[in-house]
Amino acid sequence: MQYFVIASRALIGVVFLVSFWSKARGRAAFAAFVDSVAALGVAPSGPTAPVAGAVVAAEGAIWVLLVTPSDEATAAGLSLAAVLLSAFAVVIARSVHRGARTSCRCFGATTVPLGPRHVVRNVFLIAVCVGGALAALGGTAKATAAGGAVAAVAGLILGALVTLLDDLAALFAPTGPHADSAPRRPQAHARPRKHARPQAHTQLTRGVHAGSDQRPGPRGSTVHAGSDPHRGRGQTPA
Repeated sequence: MQYFVIASRALIGVVFLVSFWSKARGRAAFAAFVDSVAALGVAPSGPTAPVAGAVVAAEGAIWVLLVTPSDEATAAGLSLAAVLLSAFAVVIARSVHRGARTSCRCFGATTVPLGPRHVVRNVFLIAVCVGGALAALGGTAKATAAGGAVAAVAGLILGALVTLLDDLAALFAPTGPHADSAPRRPQAHARPRKHARPQAHTQLTRGVHAGSDQRPGPRGSTVHAGSDPHRGRGQTPA
């Protein structure tokens, strides 16, 4: 189970490092997070800035505990993360239930509104935190260097995918309202064009010949200018 602890530390550490940095990197980022907290109705009867500040401080503390090489610090960091993620899940679920279209500011600025997948994401992270904390307190055998490296890399990759959840969802989402409709067949529109040019060319050629080399004959027939339809009549042999 020590490999699971390493993977859990890497996964949750990446998630909360990105979350902390996206809110604390400047005044504009923190102000945007404060506005999102107000829109979620976390503190309806009081100022939201202290609540937002407490969240940012807790996220920073979680990351510090997880990078500390101690099983007790790891268990404390994962436990604090589970508590904070549980609060996030409740707030998000309540927002989705009442139909609010508030954007998620968990990992920076985004226009994607909160939805059921964000609740599922938090539940998954809570399960990882609880399992990792219990494994860390269990005092299992030490992991090998190679196995620990593999577990750490796997946790880092999974943590990066979690932080990019909204971007991945937008990437694989349909691009338009008719994305699921039947594909169009351009051959049906290209066929008449193949016959349009020869017909126009034939009509133009006929008009040129009719105006230069042809003359009307009897009963609507056409006689070429260089030919005599009555050749031989009225002619006497030389």
